[in-house]
Order: sequence, then structure tokens, then C-alpha cells
Amino acid sequence: MRKLFSLMFVLAIVLAACSSSELSITEVHKIPPKVQESIDSIDTDYTLQIVNDSKTDVKYIIFQSAGTVTAELEEREDILDIKLDTENGGNSELIQYVYKITRGDAQFDTINVKINGQDTPIDNSIGF
Repeated sequence: MRKLFSLMFVLAIVLAACSSSELSITEVHKIPPKVQESIDSIDTDYTLQIVNDSKTDVKYIIFQSAGTVTAELEEREDILDIKLDTENGGNSELIQYVYKITRGDAQFDTINVKINGQDTPIDNSIGF
């Protein structure tokens, strides 16, 4: 009985640690169907878009680039900087990159996107 209680206690701690959300950005390779529907319903000429999932408070950044892209986040005061850096791969064909941003406990009310250090306006923002 005591071993079972100890095992349940450890499991509860592990699950609690896994559910605590932290501000993060990850590249998405399997796009959720609702997000894909939103992407498909808008103009493909946009370079930078954001899709908001109001139920989960998750945001998806859709960025088209001819080169490879790395992404990172920086939070300062009430601003979230999304930094997208591209390395030109010599490819003239645009590749669509999708990144999932999990808000976690972060407190920001403004999103600023920087592409290669340059502040860049978001071409389109939609939600579902």
C-alpha cells in the first residue's frame, strides 16, 4: 500500500510538472486541421501570418521563406518579440514554416515580429 501511494505521489508530481506551461515556440510539422483550414482560407501571397486559437490561447505563426528559418522568443515587459532568422538556401521557391507559440504564464499584450533583426508587420491575423 505504501509503495502504491509513493508511486501515485511521484506520478502526480511528474504530471503537474508536465502541465505547467512555459512560454515556448516550436516548429509544427503536423498542422492541426483547424489551423490548416484557416491557412487555406486566406491569401497565399502573405509572407507572415498569425492564427489564434482562442480556446487554448495558442498562436501559430506562418512564415514563408526561400531559406531555412530559426525561431526564438524574447519577452520584455509587456511585449513578446518573435525573432525569425533566415539563412538563404539559394532556393527561389518559398517554403512555408509554421510555429506554435504557447503562452504559458507569460504576461504580454503586444507581439512584435523581427525577421533578421528588422521589425516586420504581420500581413494577416485571424482566429478561430
